Amino acid sequence: MTREEINKKLPELNTDEEILQFVLSRLNELEKESEEKTVGQNYGNSFRDYISIKVHFKPTEGIDGKECPDLVYDDRKPYCDLIKSIKETGGYNLQTLLTAVFYLLHEYLPNDRDLWTRFQLYNSNTSGRISIKEVKDKKAGYCSETAGLAQNLLKFLGIDSEFTSGTKNGGPHAYNVLYPNGYDNEPMVLFDPSDFISFVNGNNKKSFAFYDILKKEEYDKFISGKPLKIDLSHAAEDYKRVYGITGYLDGYNLVQEDIDYTYGIPDLKKID
Repeated sequence: MTREEINKKLPELNTDEEILQFVLSRLNELEKESEEKTVGQNYGNSFRDYISIKVHFKPTEGIDGKECPDLVYDDRKPYCDLIKSIKETGGYNLQTLLTAVFYLLHEYLPNDRDLWTRFQLYNSNTSGRISIKEVKDKKAGYCSETAGLAQNLLKFLGIDSEFTSGTKNGGPHAYNVLYPNGYDNEPMVLFDPSDFISFVNGNNKKSFAFYDILKKEEYDKFISGKPLKIDLSHAAEDYKRVYGITGYLDGYNLVQEDIDYTYGIPDLKKID
């Protein structure tokens, strides 16, 4: 299905059963279109496809000399919840969609900041495959798991996007790049589902999805290896415009951050 066909279909889904059946049909379609590949940490800079059951998705580097087990996105719930969120708001634009995805991911994949739990989860696995449900239950969703699920949610909606391995402020990090007008057409949107943009008013804070919009010249420099300095003012203006109608952000000011990203990290293995 195309993005336009999906957007036309969503308002017609009125019951939980109708939503579930659409999710099953759409996921089956994506599975049939997929090919077997190995992707993830140290397996290429980016991946533009749906992360299917056929894909060997490695959310972290090898552990104790062993290859990381495959992470399998085998839970239908996030897709059903995304449809319900879109229907509640009566549709979506870039800002409301990314914010819906951001909140859905942080609710579905909580992170207790315990790296030892995550290490044990992957290191103790003997089957070579780990369900995203196990990651959820252990509260071990870090940037790779989160960006991987974000990639699938966006592809589910027919939106051109990619899972990207790189760095954030010098440390290894996974995030997404969206192409609202089709792959390699501007604007390109760097979306980090592990982070958020905040507005404050005294002791009150409101948070939204973290993204930056890039022109093609800026994007080309970025993918060539030059660090990208994030300018949150673009997103702040968009959020003020989108939510300004209701006065939701009246009196709130953007919290400025000093953040840079790189596209890719050194010495990556080649994608199979």
